[in-house]
Amino acid sequence: MEITVVAIAGSFLAGLATILGVLPVFLGKKVSPVMQDILLGFSGGIMLSASFFSLLAPAIEMANSIFEKHLAIFIVSIGLLTGAVVFLIADRFIPEDYFIRIYQNSDSKILKKMWLFVLAITIHNFPEGMSSSLGFLTGDLGKGISLATGIGIQNIPEGLAVALALYLNNFSKKDIFLITFLTAVVEPIGGVVAVLLFSISHYILPIGLSFAAGAMLFVVSKEMIPQTHKKGFETHATFGLMLGFVVMMILDNLFG
Repeated sequence: MEITVVAIAGSFLAGLATILGVLPVFLGKKVSPVMQDILLGFSGGIMLSASFFSLLAPAIEMANSIFEKHLAIFIVSIGLLTGAVVFLIADRFIPEDYFIRIYQNSDSKILKKMWLFVLAITIHNFPEGMSSSLGFLTGDLGKGISLATGIGIQNIPEGLAVALALYLNNFSKKDIFLITFLTAVVEPIGGVVAVLLFSISHYILPIGLSFAAGAMLFVVSKEMIPQTHKKGFETHATFGLMLGFVVMMILDNLFG
């Protein structure tokens, strides 16, 4: 019982680090169009890197340890494609006027893209919360602390990515903080689910990880990259994306 409480607490603290990503946005001033595209590209780079290093790589490793090798990569691939298809369905069938009802006096198309992005980050945080709990459930306290700390550090730029998306769409600081906080809360929920599910079955996490990766890849490719290429600053945005990718890759490999 005690180790499960520690596991849930670890996932909660790791998720809470997401909120630290809001701070640069709160301190920022008006952002020029070219800087907006650079920052959006940076956010996309963070998501791409997280998809590969935080989600797909551990999903493949876990699947290989659970299933036969040829079956493992097939299961991860199905999870990846399912994540993309689910977001394609959401993109096609959620009416744009729904977002006007949520948030008045804003462009519904922009809001729809932004919410898909925030939802992708949120879905990504769920299996990360499961991972941070699992580190403790192995019985190795040091491993659990190391994994939860690494995930927490990775969550800071992910929180920044969410905050930037909201900031560039003129959301108030109050709403930016609240929405970023809600994406962070998903992580300890994932931790609780991990404690419950993995007392029953250990097959679910690699599927959840690959599903989240597919969702993020879909949003970056369909929404974020095209958005940064509309104003003539695609080269700046591309280098922003590469910088975001490298920053997240370094954090994941140093602390993951």
